[in-house]
Amino acid sequence: MAQADINPGDPVIEVNGLVTYYGRRRILDQVDFLVQPGEIRVIMGGSGSGKSTLLRHLLGLLTPAEGSIKVLGRDINRLSPLQRLAFKREIGVSFQGGALF
Repeated sequence: MAQADINPGDPVIEVNGLVTYYGRRRILDQVDFLVQPGEIRVIMGGSGSGKSTLLRHLLGLLTPAEGSIKVLGRDINRLSPLQRLAFKREIGVSFQGGALF
């Protein structure tokens, strides 16, 4: 994914009004947050609280029922299939065990 034109003060990640369901169960309910350049954020919570679901959204693996996710100023849910593939190739996830996927 070619880097979008963003200003130095713009967030690297911007999540607005994110809502997700599994069946009829609402898993994420109006989630909003920003990650500014240089910031480190932690996603934590109990089992079944939606952490993995949120990460799947940030990776572009899920499409929200409502809301938007912007990475470097680009709404990842509005990318073409080719752009989405390029985006996924630039993202890695490291879990507690230290393996990189």
